[in-house]
Amino acid sequence: MKQGNKSWLASLGRVISGLRKQSMDADQVDPSDPAITKMTISLALDLLNEEQSHERFKPKDRVSWKWGMKNKSVPLARQTAVALQVRQEPFNDSTLAPSSTYYEEPLDVLVGVYTHEGIFRELWVDGRRLCLLTDHRINSPNGGTQWGQGEG
Repeated sequence: MKQGNKSWLASLGRVISGLRKQSMDADQVDPSDPAITKMTISLALDLLNEEQSHERFKPKDRVSWKWGMKNKSVPLARQTAVALQVRQEPFNDSTLAPSSTYYEEPLDVLVGVYTHEGIFRELWVDGRRLCLLTDHRINSPNGGTQWGQGEG
């Protein structure tokens, strides 16, 4: 697939600046902070205790990542995606190696989203990591900012 140099360079710039911001944010977080431990436990419990996706979502629902649950490059944090299909029984991507962070991840919601390149993309995600746009869990628990620094 060929892209013009301008759009390719713009995409590369966004990736590099995003990685830089990620590493700067990580430097600001003290892993021994009791608030971080509390937040980790809270996110894990939310992931484990979530209702089945087919009970919470239906096709055409507008969804986004829950705060702290984003594990794929798209949709972006707080970006609106559309649930296209919801499976009652999750499946696992058999093409992934055991060393992949997505190995054995239960995939049960097909979402559609426009990427920043203007391409409509569909991908299967773990529905426990998603919430409706009206859900309060879309925002960070400390008032909309991540770790009290900048935008989350």
